[in-house]
Amino acid sequence: MPLEPEPSARNLRRLRTYTFFTVIGTGPVVLFMAALFLAGSGMTGTDLALAGGAATVSVVFCTAALALHWHGQGPLRRKVFWSLSLAALVGGAAVEARAGLIQSEWAAPAGLLAAEFALWARPGKRAYALGWACLVAIGAVIGLAQLGLVAPEAVVVSVLMVPTIGTAIVCQLWHYQVARELEQARGLAADLAVAEERLRFAGELHDIQGGNLQAITLKAQVARRLVAVDPERAEAEMQAVEDLARTALKDTREVVGGYRKVALADEIDSAARILKSAGVQATVPDAAPSLDEDTEKLLGLLVREATTNLIRHAEPTAADVSIIEVDAQVTVTVTNNGAPAPAGGGNGLTMLKDRFTEAGGTVEHVHDGDRFVLKGTVPRPQPEAQPQPKRGAQAKRQGAQARRVPPSQRLAGRRVRR
Repeated sequence: MPLEPEPSARNLRRLRTYTFFTVIGTGPVVLFMAALFLAGSGMTGTDLALAGGAATVSVVFCTAALALHWHGQGPLRRKVFWSLSLAALVGGAAVEARAGLIQSEWAAPAGLLAAEFALWARPGKRAYALGWACLVAIGAVIGLAQLGLVAPEAVVVSVLMVPTIGTAIVCQLWHYQVARELEQARGLAADLAVAEERLRFAGELHDIQGGNLQAITLKAQVARRLVAVDPERAEAEMQAVEDLARTALKDTREVVGGYRKVALADEIDSAARILKSAGVQATVPDAAPSLDEDTEKLLGLLVREATTNLIRHAEPTAADVSIIEVDAQVTVTVTNNGAPAPAGGGNGLTMLKDRFTEAGGTVEHVHDGDRFVLKGTVPRPQPEAQPQPKRGAQAKRQGAQARRVPPSQRLAGRRVRR
C-alpha cells in the first residue's frame, strides 16, 4: 500500500495548483473584460478589429510572460514578451484615439503589465515596483485625459482596475512563496531535530557506555587471572561483571528513551566505586553542592569522562576529584597520576568542550609529566531578583492601614511615641 503524503505537502500542492490557475487564469478574465468594454466603445469595422486584435495580443503576450515567471524562466524572454504586450496596448489605444476618445478597455491589460513589471524586482522590492508601475500607468491616463484623448470614465476605471489586478497577481504569488518557504522551514526543522537527537544519542552512549564497558573489561581481566588461583574471588568478580552489564543495559534503554538524568553526586559515587575496583586510591568530596539540573549534568559528564579516560588510557595509583564554587561559578577538577605521553584529543573531550561552550563555560586540561588535570568551569544560574514594590505604592498601603486603625488606637500610639 503506497504511503500517503503528509497533509502539509498535500495542501502545498493544492495551493500551487490554485495559484497557477488564479494567476494564469487572470489573462482570459482580463481579455473578457476588455471585450466587454470594446463592445460598448462605439467603434466599428476596421478600427474595432484592430483594437480587438491589439487587446488580444497584449493580453496573450503578458500572460505568457507570467507563465514563464511561474516556471522560473529567465527575465530576457519575459521582458521581450512584456515589451510586445506594451507595444500592442499602445497601438490599440492609438487606433481608438484616431476614431474618438480612448475608453476603459485598456485598464485591465495595463494591470497585467504592471504585475509582470513588478515581478522583475527582487521579492522584497516588488511592492515598490508595483506601486511605481501603477503610478506611471495612472499618470499616463490622467495626462492623456488632460489632452482630451481619454474619456473621463476611463480615468476612474484605470484608477480602480490597474492597482487591483496588479496587486491581486503579485500578492497571490507572494502568498504561495511564503507557504513554500514555511514548508521548507518545517522540513529543515524536522531534519535538525533528527540530527540533534542523533548527536544526543551518540554523546550519551559514549559518555555512559564508555565507563561501563571499561569497568566490565577490567573486571573480566581480573577474573581471568584469578580463576586458577582464587576461584571464589574470580566468581565474585564475574558477579560484578554481570551487575555492570545489567547496569549498562538499563542505561542504554534510558538513553534510547531520552529520560536518563545525570546527577553530579551519583557520578562522583560511581567514579569512586570504579576507581576503587581498579585499585586506584581516590579522594572525592563528601557531598556535592545543590545545583540546577543542567549544571549537574555538565559537571557529571566531566567526572564520568575523566574517570573513563584515566582507566582506559592511564595506569594511575591515585586520583582526586574536587569541587569549588567561586564568584557564581562552579569548577570541578579531576587529577590523576600515571598519565601516558600526550596524544591528540579524543571524541569525548571534544564533545565535552562543545557542551561546556554552549553553556558559557570552559574545559581545560593540563598534562605535566605523568600528572593529568582536567578542569571544567560553568557559570551557576543566578536566581531572578524579586521586584521591589514602589515607594508610592508602599506609602499608599501604609496610609490605608493607618486609616483602618481605630482613632483610640491611633491616639494611644501617639502617646507611646511621645
